[in-house]
Amino acid sequence: MEESRQGDNGGIPFSSIMKVPAGPTFLERSRPFSKPFFRLGITLIGFVLWVALQGVLFDVFGFVKNGILNYGISGFLALVVIIPFWKLVPDTAGRFGRRNGSVAVASVFVLIVPFVVVALMIGLEYVGITSEWSIFAIALFLLAAAEEVICRGFMMDALSFRKSSLTGLLLSSVVFAMLHIGNSYASFAGIANIFLAGALFGLMRLVTEGLFFPILLHWFWNLLTGMIFGWNVSGHELLPTVFRPLGNPPWGSFGPEESILMTIGTMGAIALLVKELYSPDEKDTSRYL
Repeated sequence: MEESRQGDNGGIPFSSIMKVPAGPTFLERSRPFSKPFFRLGITLIGFVLWVALQGVLFDVFGFVKNGILNYGISGFLALVVIIPFWKLVPDTAGRFGRRNGSVAVASVFVLIVPFVVVALMIGLEYVGITSEWSIFAIALFLLAAAEEVICRGFMMDALSFRKSSLTGLLLSSVVFAMLHIGNSYASFAGIANIFLAGALFGLMRLVTEGLFFPILLHWFWNLLTGMIFGWNVSGHELLPTVFRPLGNPPWGSFGPEESILMTIGTMGAIALLVKELYSPDEKDTSRYL
C-alpha cells in the first residue's frame, strides 16, 4: 500500500525533519501514470546530489588522508540533501523501527558463524586495540549508515513501483552492488554476493520495520571481518585490526564477500527473513509482492 505505515513499531523518536509526513505525499497526489517517472526522477536527482555533495565534502575534509575515514565522514554528512527527496515518497516500511529483533539477530548468526569458524581454523594472533582502531570503527559505522539510508531507505522507498516493495528492494540492491564495482580486486562473485547482501539488508528492514538492524549488521560485518579478523573487506585492505590472521582464508584479495560461504550464509539469512515476512502472523504481505 502506498500510504505511510505509522503504527507503533518500536520506532526511535527523531527530530521532526526526519518524521514521515502526516498528509498525502507528493507521489500519492500525482496521477497514476506519472508516478513511475516521478519515482525515477526523484531517485536520480537525490542520488546525484548526494554524490556531488559527498565529493565536495571529501575535498573539504582533504586533511583526513585515509580514504575510508574521509568517505565515512563526507558520505554521512551528505545525507542532508536526501531528506527532502525521501519525504516525497511513501515508506515501504518504517524508518527507525526495531520489530522482530530476535529474527534479525538469528539471521545475523546464520551469516556470521561460518566466518567465525574459518577465523578460528586458520588461527589468530592478538594485536590489540588502539585509538586508531576506535576512530576507524566510528568511520565504518558512518559509512554503513550512509549506504543503508541511501540504498535501503531512500532508494528502496523511491523505486518501489506498483504498490510493491519488491522492485525497490531489487533495484536498490543493484545500485548497492554497483557502488562496489570500482573497489580494488572487485570480482563477479564478490559483486554478486554484495547484491545478495543488499537484498538481505532490505528484507531485514521490512521484517524489523526500520533501518536500525540493517545498519548494525552492515557495520558489524565490516568491523568483524576487517577490523577484528584482519581480512580485506570488499577490496579495502590494511585496516587497523584486533587480530592478525595466521593463515590465508579460502578466498581472494577482495575479501570474504567473494567466497561461497558468503553466498550460502546470505541465502540462509534471506530464507529466515522471508519465512518471517510471510508467516501467518503477518496480516498484510501484499505490499511485498
